[in-house]
Amino acid sequence: MSKKVMWVGIALVLVVVILIARVVSNLDAIVASIIEEEGSSALNTEVTVSGVSIDLGAGKAGIAGLTIANPAGYSGNAFELDGIEVGLNLESLSQDVLVIDSINIQHPHVNYEMKADRSNNMDVLLSGIDSSSTESPGEASEVSDGDAMKMIIDALHFSGGTVSVLVEGSPEASKELQLPGINMRSIGRSQGGVTADVIANEIASELIGAIIKAIAKAQIESAIEKEKKGLSDKIKNAFKRD
Repeated sequence: MSKKVMWVGIALVLVVVILIARVVSNLDAIVASIIEEEGSSALNTEVTVSGVSIDLGAGKAGIAGLTIANPAGYSGNAFELDGIEVGLNLESLSQDVLVIDSINIQHPHVNYEMKADRSNNMDVLLSGIDSSSTESPGEASEVSDGDAMKMIIDALHFSGGTVSVLVEGSPEASKELQLPGINMRSIGRSQGGVTADVIANEIASELIGAIIKAIAKAQIESAIEKEKKGLSDKIKNAFKRD
């Protein structure tokens, strides 16, 4: 091997090392960009994150300030998630199915908005996920061939969440309610892994169910309070007549 060829080889190796170093040093920004692009595509609305931190050695990742904008016709954001902690199964990184050991979502805030015609932003978001996963026969065959990345989430937890409820035309101002905790396990495991849109739909359905439960509970409690007040007023009026 001539010295010239040797130096060219060394130069190429250095270039590759520099490129790898740049990718690794910018991994957080790259992942943040992917989350925003893929999330926006899956939900058909804007998804943004304020920061991502990844520790591949420890198999951990953190996402800060993730927001999901409301669909057209609704105001503000649908979801605001302060902190998300992700535990990765490192062995699965080199396999066909990505396994996520755990996702912990802390203090999520949801804005639930209902129009006068009873349509609401959560249903629109769900329909957005459904439409983004609709494929032509050609696309479906590509996915069945294994081109789309599949994943499994072994545990997902929501805790400390709140939901603001705004009903168009309601005389009452927006209410803020406590969101029930959500614990999901083995998402996609029975199928041997599922695509991101399937997981998004399953999680969104679970979350919307929790929102509806919180709203229903609040309405029941409100009705009970009204009944108590009505009974109290009747008792007071009875004593006044005496």
